[in-house]
Amino acid sequence: MKIKKYFLALLLIIPFEIFASGGSFYSRYGLGDFYYSISARRLAIGELGIALSDYDYLNNLNPASWSKLRLTRVETGVLYHGTDISSATSSVFHSQTIFSGIILGFPIDNDLGIALTGGVVPYSNVNYEILGEEQDSLVGSYDAHYKGDGGLSKVFLGLSYKLPMDISFGASFEYYTGRIQYSTAIDFSTEASVRDASFITDYSHHGVGFTLGLISNNLSELFGIEKLNDIRIGVTYSNGVKLTTDSTNTSQTIIGDLISSAGTFKTELPYRLGIGLSMKWNDRYNILFDYLFQPMGELSFEGNKTQELRNLNKFSLGFEYRNPESRSQSFWEHIMLRTGLSFEQTQYVVNGNGIDQISFYTGLSLPIGYDNTVDLAFQIGKRGTTDNNLLSENIYKFSITFSIGELWFIRSDR
Repeated sequence: MKIKKYFLALLLIIPFEIFASGGSFYSRYGLGDFYYSISARRLAIGELGIALSDYDYLNNLNPASWSKLRLTRVETGVLYHGTDISSATSSVFHSQTIFSGIILGFPIDNDLGIALTGGVVPYSNVNYEILGEEQDSLVGSYDAHYKGDGGLSKVFLGLSYKLPMDISFGASFEYYTGRIQYSTAIDFSTEASVRDASFITDYSHHGVGFTLGLISNNLSELFGIEKLNDIRIGVTYSNGVKLTTDSTNTSQTIIGDLISSAGTFKTELPYRLGIGLSMKWNDRYNILFDYLFQPMGELSFEGNKTQELRNLNKFSLGFEYRNPESRSQSFWEHIMLRTGLSFEQTQYVVNGNGIDQISFYTGLSLPIGYDNTVDLAFQIGKRGTTDNNLLSENIYKFSITFSIGELWFIRSDR
């Protein structure tokens, strides 16, 4: 039976009188908001889970976690993202639904922990739209429309391997690609002596990188606590990537679109480092602590850094309940429950103010067959403030992921 098919500095956050639909206004800076995992399971425990290794889930953050894979597995799903954005005088709600990517994993040798895994997942997202009325001493009032859309995706292929002493190692080769478009439109009043203007800046990025991952052996004997077991430390490192960026600036006029400039330069995406700790209590409860760091203050475009970015730091705490009796025939005993918290010092600095985010997560998994689940997760978060002409954002995410595994290859005895 086959696997089932389920499946620029121009904008510094000034106080506009009217907000139009769009995603996070802070995604205007750098390469936008980051996605840390496509999995609803990972979202429900704080988005990371760096030291967590499972036989029935795929983790695109740490390739070492694939070493326990025992069935050919596919994971895919959708993510709903809603943002309630407020200034000191106005507010707007925006939502979008995206395909959260797909990952395929193939176990090759269970004893050696060799598994081949690949997929395509979203990496970053730019999505905002602002409409406001502004004043100029020469032309009077006019309507300004700012919009950004696009992001980066990551295509990856990697292997895991179990080293001596039950230490898991993994590595993946990655290709980053994506397009981000920024547009500005100015609409003057009919009495003005100047014509309307529209400008579009288009960036197409592509480049290659790699990720290395390590998950330790069981360290529970070091602590000697009876009900505390399967304690593991995980580390993941993604190298800095030099993206080739094709840039085009276009002016829209009454005689058509005119390309004012075009060229190619390098965008330097900084490295990413993650450290995690996982442990089990009483064989039923997973407890997770994770930390992720990326020096986004070092992000540069054509050798130039931006003052609107700083280093990213993310801390998360996750809990998961899971019945160890996996062979039980009861539907209810296969349900898994999750919750998590996170604090994120985001990469954004606007008007000299750093933007922080705090989030709460919850979710569960429902069985749809042996080793197959539909995973649900919900996140509510808050970042920013309405002080100092900034924006406050309430973030709502809802994720549905299908995790489907089947036995494809059976070695025949001779």
